[in-house]
Amino acid sequence: MANPEFYALNASQTRRNAAIDALRAPCYALGITMAGFSTIARESGFDFWMALVTSLGVWGMPGQVAFASLYSAGASLFIIFVAVSLANMRMLLMVISAADMMHLKSHDLPLWKRIFWMQFLAITAWANLGLAQQKYPSHLLLPYYQGFALTIFAFGILGTIFGFFLSDLLPPDILRVVIFITPIYILLLIINARQKANRLAVLIGGVLSPVFFPFSGEWAILIAGILGGSLASLYSRFIAKWHLDPVQ
Repeated sequence: MANPEFYALNASQTRRNAAIDALRAPCYALGITMAGFSTIARESGFDFWMALVTSLGVWGMPGQVAFASLYSAGASLFIIFVAVSLANMRMLLMVISAADMMHLKSHDLPLWKRIFWMQFLAITAWANLGLAQQKYPSHLLLPYYQGFALTIFAFGILGTIFGFFLSDLLPPDILRVVIFITPIYILLLIINARQKANRLAVLIGGVLSPVFFPFSGEWAILIAGILGGSLASLYSRFIAKWHLDPVQ
């Protein structure tokens, strides 16, 4: 439920608050992570502009890493396109979820503007949007997302730029490690989430992934994620509801 004190804010104030929230930790985590990607891209044979355009256009770490790995292996453009598309397919569900949280249709935006703003969606912005939903009224969630997403996007691009040249100053192994900072940050966000279903989804998925790995290999993460999310959703919709319903 939204906090009453946030109802008095306008869109500009909400965007400013969102930018401040992003500057507290998320933008630095994402910037450092993108610096790690830039190091991988350089080792894979990317020049500076290729690394920069990849971050600008793909804006999804799994897809960007898949692009760099396949490029270094000499894969065809078609294979790279398919692999990057599949790697970023997870974003589709987040886009649907974020659009629903922000009640995007109620803002009466043309289709091109909806596509434009959803291009900036990252898992960091999606996770923080879920937290903002607990404080801000629904009509301010789009401005919040705009302020937050643009701030972390700017830091992500700066991380890409600096990371490409930092490999001349720091050992590459150190820069590869920082790519895991954002996933760790997201994990901490979900652990502290108020919705029990979110924490349960991560727990179930984390347990099932190594179980499925011997049988399904790299598909284990996808299968575990689908099962974890589905079971957590069933729990929140049915089992938890039974405990809350009074006995007739």
